Amino acid sequence: MDPTGKLLLLASLLARDRVISNNGKALLKDLTLRRDPRVLRLLNAFEEGGDQDFVRQVHKLLDRESHRVFKELFKECPLERGKDLSKEERKALGLADDKSYIYGEVDFTNFAKVLRRLQLPAGGVFYDLGSGTGKAVMVARLTQDFERCEGVEILEGLHRAATEVAEAFEACVRRSLCSSQAQGLTMHLGSLIDFDWSDGDVVFANSTCFDDALMASIAAAAQRLRPGALLITFTKGLESAAFEVLDRKRFEMSWGPATVFVHRRLT
Repeated sequence: MDPTGKLLLLASLLARDRVISNNGKALLKDLTLRRDPRVLRLLNAFEEGGDQDFVRQVHKLLDRESHRVFKELFKECPLERGKDLSKEERKALGLADDKSYIYGEVDFTNFAKVLRRLQLPAGGVFYDLGSGTGKAVMVARLTQDFERCEGVEILEGLHRAATEVAEAFEACVRRSLCSSQAQGLTMHLGSLIDFDWSDGDVVFANSTCFDDALMASIAAAAQRLRPGALLITFTKGLESAAFEVLDRKRFEMSWGPATVFVHRRLT
């Protein structure tokens, strides 16, 4: 079998065994058909017999390629724009001193690692509560196989910016992802407390600056999640007997290190 055929077969097998996502498979196939020299190096690594090193290299390549797409989508919406939009609107609304509204963004590579550690099946729904300009939503969309990825943001300026990025995704990126599955992407304007996210399979809240009252409201609303659903928070764990902590690990984000808590809804 020629190298291209071998690489296409490997991509299919890796996705079948959920070592990579179906969207990862689509990106890997695209690189293979474009004869990117990096995938030929992957094949050499595989044929040399180092399975674990091969898998690490596959993940590294897919992270770099999906990050390239991510950066192109957000080229008009860097971190500083998100901060400025948040600051201006919070000042106008008299919320400048409310720390729960302080703006922060996930680091692409580290949030992709957080999601990969969950070893998720294809399908399901991802929510980002307080989604800002949509960066965590887009990491989930590009690197995983959710049926729907949705963000909920209360500040109109951030929501408009996220909507612009979602439109760019629809126009330029969706067709390069796996065509055999849904690639839903929606940004909602509203309060994460009032919005119904009870159908979420993986729910994320960048909660580093959330106050105790907001965390308590999230914990109460999260009890409507189905058993087995996952809820990810930053810095602050969820105080609820309805959840168990599956994992906690520190990762670098835009503002510095944060402990990532992964909770699972109990029966």
